[in-house]
Amino acid sequence: MSDEITDQQRLLNEAIALAAEVHVGQVRKQPDGRPYICHVLDVVNALPERLHELRLVAALHDTIEDIEPERREWLRDRIRTQFGPYVLGGVEAMSHLKKSQELTTEGDLLLEYEEYIKTSVVHDIYARTVKVVDNYVNMKDHVTKFIDGNPEEREKSRAKLNQYASSIATLTEPTFP
Repeated sequence: MSDEITDQQRLLNEAIALAAEVHVGQVRKQPDGRPYICHVLDVVNALPERLHELRLVAALHDTIEDIEPERREWLRDRIRTQFGPYVLGGVEAMSHLKKSQELTTEGDLLLEYEEYIKTSVVHDIYARTVKVVDNYVNMKDHVTKFIDGNPEEREKSRAKLNQYASSIATLTEPTFP
């Protein structure tokens, strides 16, 4: 067995390293406060190895929304140069840059999230596929929180589970191209 890696494995390692750089110091709120890169790896590893470009998008899927706004253009250029325009397109389509900080109710947040799914994610085949997997991973985390949480946490997790299920239903509709 050779210790050499393929070009695809090298690119995936580079995408994961870039994601780790962007997400350094960030932790996952649900369910256990683990480093954020663990979520990224969960999404990557839920995709078959043969879907190389989708795995690149998965590795980078939250980078643009989680990097400082003044570094976003640098990151976009790096993704385009290093991984190509289709990967950048998928990452861009998955980037959920909230339009308003004034959304406070769960209903408002849900409507805003549904709009993001329908106007951005569904129109990019890479983003659609990776977002289904991302929502699946998010649902697993919220199921854990729902089972283990206090009544207030359980209600928040229930609402999030419904949001992700609704998103998956939208993303898997055969009516979208």
